[in-house]
Amino acid sequence: MEQFLEILTKPDNIPIVGLLVSVIFFTWFALKKGRRNDAQGFPVEATMDDKVQVWPYLVRVEFLATIAVMAVLLIWSITLDAPLEEPANRALTPNPSKAPWYFLGLQELLVYFDPWIAGVVLPTLIIVGLMAIPYVDINPKGNGYYTYKERKFAILTFCFGFLVLWVFLIFLGTFMRGPGWNFFLPGENGILTMWQY
Repeated sequence: MEQFLEILTKPDNIPIVGLLVSVIFFTWFALKKGRRNDAQGFPVEATMDDKVQVWPYLVRVEFLATIAVMAVLLIWSITLDAPLEEPANRALTPNPSKAPWYFLGLQELLVYFDPWIAGVVLPTLIIVGLMAIPYVDINPKGNGYYTYKERKFAILTFCFGFLVLWVFLIFLGTFMRGPGWNFFLPGENGILTMWQY
């Protein structure tokens, strides 16, 4: 377990941990609101009559949020070392050679499928599928608020397409792939050797 915590706290893995925490929190929050709206029979969001003017209220909140994000990034950049490596060396290739976190899902797909399928066909299907969602899930009554009953297709598409096929593959490629791109469970010895290069 200590090895897994060491991998989690590496400077280049902290954004991925933040991504996972925020995805879990906001998915839970949205599904909780959907369950509440389904139980009441009408969306709570539709009953809110209070309107807020853009100037000065929304602009003030956005300005304060910008300052807060800048402060977090400043503190983060001061306290954590940049995860820079030495210049490229043909004699010493990192094992495994990992893509940036946003391409790790695609790199993980390359393990299971032919490069043509994983690199061209599946990403094209994902993009076309995302473009088709508004035309397939055409229930105008369910638009604009969280609900299960009226947005089943959209919720299932999100849960499978984003959470399983993207976020889970990023987690798998980041924390459970070791030397030789072999699969290691958290706590096994092989995965720590990957981070010691």
